[in-house]
Amino acid sequence: MKLSSFYMCKNGSNRRNSPYVWAAAVLLATLVAGCGGKPIYPVRGQIVGPDGNPVTQIQGGAIEFESVEGNVSSNSPIDAEARFNMTTESPGDGAHVGKNKVKIVRPYFNPETPAPHYINPKYENFETSGLEVDVEPKTNDITLKVDLYKGRKKAAPVNP
Repeated sequence: MKLSSFYMCKNGSNRRNSPYVWAAAVLLATLVAGCGGKPIYPVRGQIVGPDGNPVTQIQGGAIEFESVEGNVSSNSPIDAEARFNMTTESPGDGAHVGKNKVKIVRPYFNPETPAPHYINPKYENFETSGLEVDVEPKTNDITLKVDLYKGRKKAAPVNP
């Protein structure tokens, strides 16, 4: 038996040209490239309002970074003091070095019911948030200043 016949499929086609082999190769290349190849450095921070005070009303929400150069991201829950500690591959490891777009997602009471907006809804989308962070090869401590939502309804006055 020739060595070349070992690589032939039952239908006579060559395995190296099989769509499954190509799909596996593309998946492997994507996984390797998807890790970015860039180092990850610690990123922690706090979200504050225009007055510089922590926006504690977004506790339970999330913050996400997306690299402007590639398909890599990191995220973190937002705690009771509006602090976050970014995660990419393992808890709290940080984010990839370079420029990152930022979005902040409000908390949800359950999968279908979000909490009312407390910060401007533009921050829930990478394209509209206007927030960007440049992760440097060091421990990064950042403060993100956000605008509050102006559409909140105020309590109706009580008639005596």
